[in-house]
Amino acid sequence: MSALVWGVKESLLRYVSRTPDGRVDLVDGVVRHGDVFAFPEAAPRGAGLRFRGAVVLTGHGGLMRVVLRDPGLLPVAGGWLLEITDPDDPHERLPFAEVAGFDGRNGSGVTLTGDGADLFFGPYEAGTPLDAFAVQG
Repeated sequence: MSALVWGVKESLLRYVSRTPDGRVDLVDGVVRHGDVFAFPEAAPRGAGLRFRGAVVLTGHGGLMRVVLRDPGLLPVAGGWLLEITDPDDPHERLPFAEVAGFDGRNGSGVTLTGDGADLFFGPYEAGTPLDAFAVQG
């Protein structure tokens, strides 16, 4: 069984860890290995790869809450899209990041989409670089 191994954004995780009430919670089988998270493979639905579980980043008395749930990699014209379950509608997928290069194992050139940036309410904008990822297993 494969897993999506991804650190999301190193500077974001450092920020959360320095926040007095900052937390990184792992849900539904996600495992942390140092600075990266392993999201287990999920049953496929359509094209692409699907993974399950969530990383929940919280802080500032609950004012910051970012939920990265059930990521998936979807082939699109010109590259790949990293999508997650929409935090506002669990029946919809949210295009979280664009992936410039993915060879089936390693993903690079990962940048936030406008929808992904909106989850952070201001500190990031579309095009903000995220960490590269790997599909292992």
